[in-house]
Amino acid sequence: MDRVVHIEEGVIREIPAVPRLCDGLDLRKEKVALGDCNLYCEQEGRGTPLVLLHGGPGSTHHNFHPALTRAKDFARVIYYDQRGCGLSDYRPGKGYSVDQAVEDLDRLRRALGLDRWVLLGHSYGGFLAQYYATKHPERVQGLVLVCASTGLHVESLPPREHQFISREEHEKMNQVRGTPGLSIAQIVYNIHLNGDWKRQSYYKPTREQIAQTALYGCVHDVRRNFSSVMSRSEDGVDLEGAFTQCPLPTLILEGRWDMSWNTDKPGQLQKNHPRAKLVMFEASAHDPFEDEPEAFFATLKAFVESLPPVADARLDAWKTDLAQWRQTKAKEREARRDPVLATPISPEETRALAEFRRLQARVRAGEKYEDATTPLHAVLTQMSQWKQRNESEDFLSQEVFCAPLPPEKPDEGSVWPVFAGAEKHEDTFIVVYWRGQWVWFGNLGSHIDWRLHKPMLEKLAREKLERQAAKDRRPPEPQAPTPAQTTP
Repeated sequence: MDRVVHIEEGVIREIPAVPRLCDGLDLRKEKVALGDCNLYCEQEGRGTPLVLLHGGPGSTHHNFHPALTRAKDFARVIYYDQRGCGLSDYRPGKGYSVDQAVEDLDRLRRALGLDRWVLLGHSYGGFLAQYYATKHPERVQGLVLVCASTGLHVESLPPREHQFISREEHEKMNQVRGTPGLSIAQIVYNIHLNGDWKRQSYYKPTREQIAQTALYGCVHDVRRNFSSVMSRSEDGVDLEGAFTQCPLPTLILEGRWDMSWNTDKPGQLQKNHPRAKLVMFEASAHDPFEDEPEAFFATLKAFVESLPPVADARLDAWKTDLAQWRQTKAKEREARRDPVLATPISPEETRALAEFRRLQARVRAGEKYEDATTPLHAVLTQMSQWKQRNESEDFLSQEVFCAPLPPEKPDEGSVWPVFAGAEKHEDTFIVVYWRGQWVWFGNLGSHIDWRLHKPMLEKLAREKLERQAAKDRRPPEPQAPTPAQTTP
């Protein structure tokens, strides 16, 4: 991890042809039939079953190779690609969701003939492991959360992921993302070469390692927008309070230099798991199993080999507590529901939504659109820009079901919501009134009440727009000739 600025010339389209790391390992490989889809699975070792849940949403089991093979000395290690990822089937069934992912995982357990297993969840996989434990607690022998997504809807310090990335690197990565015709693998390869590796790596990866990540570590159902769909589904789950009475042995492993979050994150996760053991790895980022393997595997081995049995009475008591927790969360969601979502749509809003859908179909077909007179038109303008850049297909397919009319005379810098979703609230688009126009700002997901964060959103929006205005006023820098082997 460093602040050395490195900018590649042009955009590299030719990713080095590197082999899968799995190819060099002695693994039992198979496709496991779950009924409506097949999951790719690898196994090695003997002993306590240890299933590894990869991150993302949209990463693959490949990111555990070759480091986690060391666990085969004390466990039966089970790697798998989640539905819609890697080498597993891209079959959404009733629709990709975290509930589906959890049920897939339990069907995998049954197909492998296992009664219970230890779950090791990394990053987003850590959220899935926790969510699985709330739904199938009797099937969990132990819980290992490695730099895990917390699943908490609590106030947190902003992520540190851009702390070591320079302005030049940011601008280069934005150029890469805006280059037409690039695949996900090409984008991942180029942005990592231009500094994105600093977000989650303690040691700078080699070009070969970056190529392996691009080709095999970030592979998912792009056509159906797997990553965005699953992120929204994850946002709909709040795990706060779920583990207060949890009797399952739980180990939390955190890298001191994991920039995905801030320094308050490990404490927040442990607070939600009051009976868990927290171990910090001082010379690690997001992957302590790679950064400090000796300490990591010694800690994991000691945990797996000393798992105590959990009494049925304690497990039953937690199940009762979980039922009450679910009821409480349902009431909290209803209390947070924006009243406008329960208000009948006015004739004026109905006409505006009908116009939006007509124009959206044209934008999806590739027609360029630009209008900033209303919040809905600002959303369409942003969708058009994504379409022209061939990115964010998920947002292009988003339906809008509620677009409250803004004030007739909005204040400069004020924000306003547009609610997206097919049949229910799935996302909140935020636009800002700036210099007499409505401008796209971002999206919040469905679980965050925009009203509670309005002052912060307006502050951030003003800062972003002022930075953009200052950048637009800067004279353009001279461009160096592009080498023949790269594409500008």
